[in-house]
Amino acid sequence: MGSEVPDPDLYRESRLHGGLAYTPESLRWIFSDGLTEIELRRMHDEPPESPAFGEAFLWTGLFRRDAQIG
Repeated sequence: MGSEVPDPDLYRESRLHGGLAYTPESLRWIFSDGLTEIELRRMHDEPPESPAFGEAFLWTGLFRRDAQIG
């Protein structure tokens, strides 16, 4: 699920092709500047009638902002 089209193609075509796909490593890199990973995992599927949102192809993550010294 989601698009795995390279970034230059996304900009050139001005379309997301169904969304963006991130690997766990990409998410860790994106949030690595000042944030510490607490948990990174796949969501659980949730039925349409559920009050919670969840799709197994999506990632969910919890990151903590590093303490500022000074």
